[in-house]
Amino acid sequence: MMDSPSARPAHAARHLPLSDLANVTWDVVVIGAGPAGAVASIQMAARGQRVLLLDAKAFPRDKVCGGCLNQRAWQALQHVVVPQGQAGAPERLLAAGAAAVHRLRLNCLGREANWALPTMHAISRRTMDEVLIELAVASGVVFCEETSAKVVDDDARHVRSVRLTGADADDCTITARTIVAADGLGHSSLSDVAAFTSQVAANSRLGLGTIVVDDSQNYPVHELTMSVGRCGYVGLTRVENGQLDVAAAVDASALKQLGPATAIATILESCQLPVPASLRTAKWTGTLPLTRQSQTVAARRLFTIGDAAGYVEPFTGEGMSWAIVSALTLSQLLTTRDLDDCEQLTAAWIAQWRQHVRRKQLVCRGLTSLIRHPRLAGYSLTMARSLHWIPQWLIARASGVGYTHTGAA
Repeated sequence: MMDSPSARPAHAARHLPLSDLANVTWDVVVIGAGPAGAVASIQMAARGQRVLLLDAKAFPRDKVCGGCLNQRAWQALQHVVVPQGQAGAPERLLAAGAAAVHRLRLNCLGREANWALPTMHAISRRTMDEVLIELAVASGVVFCEETSAKVVDDDARHVRSVRLTGADADDCTITARTIVAADGLGHSSLSDVAAFTSQVAANSRLGLGTIVVDDSQNYPVHELTMSVGRCGYVGLTRVENGQLDVAAAVDASALKQLGPATAIATILESCQLPVPASLRTAKWTGTLPLTRQSQTVAARRLFTIGDAAGYVEPFTGEGMSWAIVSALTLSQLLTTRDLDDCEQLTAAWIAQWRQHVRRKQLVCRGLTSLIRHPRLAGYSLTMARSLHWIPQWLIARASGVGYTHTGAA
């Protein structure tokens, strides 16, 4: 069985001298080593591209995430090209402890229902990202952590420039034929490129998460619990080693007034659900406001994927599917089209992102709009217990799979 990546020491090869990076004109520079960036880099390296993958953080690291790969995301990972003789991405994640999730337990202010889910897999971002990075390196990608990147808004036609700053504050400028920004909600690498300014939704909630040890039977393996309260909602699921992943979208005002642990406990208590004892002493991570839309997702030789391309509050693991699907789709586009036909590539990616990602986000936004009104959601839940095909159809649509009638609990 594969050792847990989180237990491994950092690899020295991940800290290359910046001067070495500047001596190469890269085919592709990918900024951000989360699922979107890692998958994109693997795909393009597999097609013979010289790929540099960068991240400002040291790995392994924790991220706010519900830990769920829905069926659409899992199926997409099966299409990630790996070197001959290497285990594929799904097999590596299973070996690292990814757990199957078969049921959704949904609770709105004490009204509860339980449905079968299209099979999902739960794993922490700490482990998942490390697994994908290791696969990227095995595929020939050059990976540098603790390296910040800023895309230069210049007029060069045949390359783009990126300013790098390393952990020791040394810096340099590198060039690439194509830049892929996959550095999350804030996409700070594009702060100097005006076309990629984001508009944040006025009522956007903040993401909040932690992973705790919980030996109770309150939140069983193979089940995703979603609890909806007045100030936000919380998802709880078991990930590798039986740990409990807790991820939430919370109103900024509640988070400021109550703090992370109390805000989460308040939501769980309003749903009459047990509060894990270790929640009070947990180490929390947070996000910027979640729901946002960028002015564009592409410009000359510059493309955004994953959260950097725009995001809405997730429901049951959609965020990871948007990231992975966008990475696969863009990689296919960049390796089958003429990179020098910048206008055509830009228009093509905008159209494909809308088709493969934006439409899915609109379905999810409809679901999360309903649960912003927990009392109404509770009444809807009562009705759904009788017409159980309705929520299952919505879950299947959000998961990107066909609906199969499985019945309610």
